[in-house]
Amino acid sequence: MRAKYTAAGRRTLSDMTAEEAQDILKTLAELEFPGTYGLSMIMAIFRTYGIPTISSLLVATGELKNSETASKRAADTGLLILEFGLNKPTSERAIQAIARMNFLHSRYQKAGKITNNDLLYVLGIFVLEPVRWISRYEWRSLTDVELCASGTFWKNLGDAMEISYEPLSSSAKGWQDGLHWLSDIKQWSDEYEETHMVPGETNRKLADSLLDSLLPRRPAGFRELYMKIVAVLQGNRLRQYSEPPAIYHAVVNGILYVRKLLLRHLMLPRPHFLRSQWIEATPHGPNGHYFLFDYLAHPWYVKPSFMHRWGPRAWVSRLLGYKVPGDDGDKYFPHGYTITDIGPQSLSGSGKEEMDKIQARLYSLDRGACPFTSR
Repeated sequence: MRAKYTAAGRRTLSDMTAEEAQDILKTLAELEFPGTYGLSMIMAIFRTYGIPTISSLLVATGELKNSETASKRAADTGLLILEFGLNKPTSERAIQAIARMNFLHSRYQKAGKITNNDLLYVLGIFVLEPVRWISRYEWRSLTDVELCASGTFWKNLGDAMEISYEPLSSSAKGWQDGLHWLSDIKQWSDEYEETHMVPGETNRKLADSLLDSLLPRRPAGFRELYMKIVAVLQGNRLRQYSEPPAIYHAVVNGILYVRKLLLRHLMLPRPHFLRSQWIEATPHGPNGHYFLFDYLAHPWYVKPSFMHRWGPRAWVSRLLGYKVPGDDGDKYFPHGYTITDIGPQSLSGSGKEEMDKIQARLYSLDRGACPFTSR
């Protein structure tokens, strides 16, 4: 990727297009750091729960009242990110996913329950958290090309969401490139967290709800161990649970450090045919459903194939108390999903008219171009 996008005679990074940026991030998610990239996105969701204005709204919606609704919201959030992250910015799937996200947010924005600053903060977390996790735990750091791609891709998405960047320090002059924008939003996000990431009852409720959906039910009595491991990974500012003993920090960080060394010195590059595949590339059935290929605690949108139900992972999942694809009838959408299925159950299948309007606006834009051309 570095050779491809910084070869002699190529345009500068300030001209990197959104389509090029998406290509680079897709490589990170599928080939370079699939495990860490996926986990960092889950922790990004977790991190947003540390802002009381965000957590109070989520509690008020009732979408996180139990572990199943919490896991569906996490799955839906991840699924939208996969749809507009792994498909080209100009593709129908990416544009539909953005339209669905904007539709789901719109009623709360109109009611003044979602502020621009909260949206900007969440956008920043989804670009910054993978950078933090890869820098801390992976076998190499991101290159300037990859960091620029991160800033370029997410800035382009923020444009599609009509988020105002006025709070950022360089908004008046504009940004030179994705690296400049990334640095700017990091500075603002850090300052925003210092002021707004404070303890709150709704923060704890959301954290408990998400962990209930993710942590294994068995072996009995191990929950306290899992909670201490999560507390280590949360970091000092976000930590919503008691400070774990120093031995937990040493063991967890030590294991991750050994993993880093093994990957760096003893592992071959991952070939393309072994890439991590997150979502189905082609639709199936009369309504054009897609499947997710992976899941956490509840198998939302995963096909109940023989391997998914009776393979090694399925047996481990059962031993730990998790559901497997095909359990509980149609509860977890074993037939797959369409974009309009994503979101709260009460809105499943709705919003087509509003989404059509949003898509028309997005199609009128050059979604694959460089988002800094007007700097």
